[in-house]
Amino acid sequence: MIRFVSPKRGKPPNAITITDLADFFLCPRRFLYRKIFGQKLTYAMINGARAHAKKYNEHRKQAEKKIELGLAVDLALAGEELVGREVEILGNGLYGIIDEIRLYPEEAIIIDFKSSLSERGKIQTLAYAAALRPYGYENITVRIVRTKDEEPLWEKKFDENDRWFIESLKQRFHSTVRAGIFPKKENPKLCEGCPFRRICS
Repeated sequence: MIRFVSPKRGKPPNAITITDLADFFLCPRRFLYRKIFGQKLTYAMINGARAHAKKYNEHRKQAEKKIELGLAVDLALAGEELVGREVEILGNGLYGIIDEIRLYPEEAIIIDFKSSLSERGKIQTLAYAAALRPYGYENITVRIVRTKDEEPLWEKKFDENDRWFIESLKQRFHSTVRAGIFPKKENPKLCEGCPFRRICS
């Protein structure tokens, strides 16, 4: 197994970030407020960032190569097995940083580390898979793993229904941004925990 790290180029101006797409799925208005006002860091967010940094630094010390994802995929399809962390991906108009990716000749596994399972997390992992498809993988598994103990929380084979779902979500995102009208998604539980509930109401 070859451990690799990838250089970061940053998001092109015409790409949708995968975190933005996931926020938009939760609630278009919440996405808008996050983009305008930002969101204050919470204790959970700080702890999550620390845990991700620790995992990445441990991985970087063991990494043998610094290569872009495209080359890593080429090596895997040629017979190598590779694992990377904090890997930049740009594909299908989507941009993001994958927590961990495992590349095999016949399969790719995308792993996202989360403190708990959520719909937002599921959308993120499916969007990562949609971004990976143009690189040449048909067989992609997405997995959400609990950060503190690496216990699997959710796993799914990325299929055609998932691809169409992400495509339709992208289309809704683009049309909403063009129109400039961001509707509120009526979800009392989501609204209750939203940091922008006072502004919104």
